[in-house]
Amino acid sequence: MTSLTDINIQAFAEAVRAELADLPKREIQDLTDGLEADLAERFAEEGVDFANISASDYAAELRDAAGVAPKSPRRSAFSSKVLIQNTEDWFRKTAFGTGILEFGISIRPVWWVLRVVVMFVILGAFRLPLWLFPVAVFLSIMWGRGIWFNNRFFKSIILPLNLLAILMIIPAADSAARTIDQYIANTDLVQSTDYANRAGLQLNGEQVLGVKAFDSTGTEVLGLTYQDQNGIPLFEVQADPIEVPDISGMTIPEFQAALTAVGIENVEINYLDETEPVGEVVVLRTEPAIGSWLDPKSTLLVVMDHQK
Repeated sequence: MTSLTDINIQAFAEAVRAELADLPKREIQDLTDGLEADLAERFAEEGVDFANISASDYAAELRDAAGVAPKSPRRSAFSSKVLIQNTEDWFRKTAFGTGILEFGISIRPVWWVLRVVVMFVILGAFRLPLWLFPVAVFLSIMWGRGIWFNNRFFKSIILPLNLLAILMIIPAADSAARTIDQYIANTDLVQSTDYANRAGLQLNGEQVLGVKAFDSTGTEVLGLTYQDQNGIPLFEVQADPIEVPDISGMTIPEFQAALTAVGIENVEINYLDETEPVGEVVVLRTEPAIGSWLDPKSTLLVVMDHQK
């Protein structure tokens, strides 16, 4: 309530004229002619009793004295406070509604975070940076607690924004589910492509290094090869190992011929004295030893020495 103890007489008179603004200007002028002088005189006579009167009350007295209709109350087109109060009153009509309302009030912090999640899903096409999410959550909480953004503008938009976010929860959840499904599908595609690009035969993502065949009696069938539709081997066929023949005492041309005859082609020659000797040399020993089994791809080491 505004009184003469709060503002000077001139300002009070302006407030009274504002209360009469719904009347024609000529009528306002007639009602307020000499208003300042009347206010000063009345305040001097009545003192504190008159100082407690408001500008709206004084304007109502002027209307009544002149026989003018009282000021009609004005209703704002939309009031968030009125809407919230009416909604709360509607919920509290029943015990069930009261329970739902109290539950909703108790989880308000969850909503402060949820509305940020909804915003990020809706604006996902703009690819918002991830660091912005915790910042937005912090600001939403401070806004919800009324610590920040508590001026008239933000108070007027919080309810419409909240209602919009509520309406968008289902579309946002659907969009998030689609995004997750797309991510899973892309991951599966990458994995399947990775498996497809691997060389050789694959089974459940693992490379098959060998396949064995058995007849009806359980005896292994040897000598089989496996090819795809283009005749390309599915995997490399392992050659049978070769027994190292007895080449001790042979010269270089002699043991080379003997090894070639059994299929051993990779040979390394070492000399016992670590330098190539002068004169005739013969095989002293082999590594692996004579009689051992050697992989055809492995190298046979032949140690040479002077003929005794």
